[in-house]
Amino acid sequence: MKTKNTTRQMIDFVKIRVQNPDIQKIRNNLRLEWFQRTSERTGEVKEYTSNFHGITFEIKNNQYLNISGSIHKFWNSLHGLGEQNYNDFRFENLAGVIIEFCKMFDLVPCFCILTNIEFGVNVSPTIPANEILRSVINHKGKPFSREYTENKKFRECERQRYIIKIYNKGLHYNQPGNILRFENKTIKMIHIQETGIKTLQDLLNAGKIYRLGVILRRNFDDLLFYDYTIQETGLSAIKRLILTHGQTPVYWVNLLETNPSNYYKKRQRLKDLVREHGTKDIQQIVGCLITQKWNELLRIDPEPLEKLTDLAKPIIMQINHSDKGLKLVNYKQEVKTIVQAQGGSISGAEVQDMEQPSRRYCFSCGKDISHQRANSKFCSPKYVGEKNAHRCRNIDSNPRNRMKYMIEREKNELTLFDSTPFFQLAKTKRETTIFNT
Repeated sequence: MKTKNTTRQMIDFVKIRVQNPDIQKIRNNLRLEWFQRTSERTGEVKEYTSNFHGITFEIKNNQYLNISGSIHKFWNSLHGLGEQNYNDFRFENLAGVIIEFCKMFDLVPCFCILTNIEFGVNVSPTIPANEILRSVINHKGKPFSREYTENKKFRECERQRYIIKIYNKGLHYNQPGNILRFENKTIKMIHIQETGIKTLQDLLNAGKIYRLGVILRRNFDDLLFYDYTIQETGLSAIKRLILTHGQTPVYWVNLLETNPSNYYKKRQRLKDLVREHGTKDIQQIVGCLITQKWNELLRIDPEPLEKLTDLAKPIIMQINHSDKGLKLVNYKQEVKTIVQAQGGSISGAEVQDMEQPSRRYCFSCGKDISHQRANSKFCSPKYVGEKNAHRCRNIDSNPRNRMKYMIEREKNELTLFDSTPFFQLAKTKRETTIFNT
């Protein structure tokens, strides 16, 4: 099947620390060719390294195993599409590659601790990507660095716990069209603590992935933009002064240090002026595209499953709904099987504990609902109002209703073969099919 060049991806680069690794087993894996770094004085081997389709394995002191690389590029390279990350990479692809990767190297996802993760989306706004890069001023008062070359237009803002990246993806990979990439690189995992994502196993939970999208949009909304199409003719002197100062990053740095309370007032004033007198509301236009794209990538379609291996096909489509949100129905058994094969043991309760975050969140919007009743799954009208609570419930039920309609329509249409097995029903308390949007 030909890959559509729609440049969509969610999770890309990851760093993993494997808990209690079986070093000898990974060393003996025939897929890996190892290189060693030794001490010149003692001859002792300090580190083993290996690379497999862009994924780097590092063994240190013969007891620690670290894994890093782009799981999107790994997926493409493994399936003959080259080591690139500008094509489709939806939630079912993410789940498929995690399962396949862990099978290949006898790893248990809940023992693969994430120490770094990059997540973001590529969007195609009507505003040229280079114009957006020129217009961004800062993130929460901190200016962006820039790297402009013939083949690269890139801006970056490094925070204490994460890095904001925004760049011209089409130019970077010599792809046609106007493609803007916005992503977060996590330096410290506390940045995404609210999502409950700690291990590779958590990346199989669509509810937790959804919360990553909430963080991504929040960080985009914290950007400050200027609109260079604003005509200052006819504006008051005060407005012209705010616009002149506002487009200068150093102005905001000084204001934040000397007068924080005035900083937020001036920031909002600039945003209002840009919205009122500008012709391109970058914040609103691109922000909406980011949210739409993230939610689109979370939808599960039958067609991309053709790219999955036989291992992943029967697992991915059986998606259940429980008190912990979306998950793979038979995944707990998969975890037990892998661990027992390694000579260890793990109980169902232990797997349950590893999945359970310390706090509870709304399955739809990702808000903290720990203060609500223990069996709450969505935001309560008591705290967010009936309108918002109703929207949260609809986000959960609408995809389910759409899937029922799709199944009925498929049954009534003439096809060359029966395609309804792709719509397997996962038994839940309500015995209904769950497909997350």
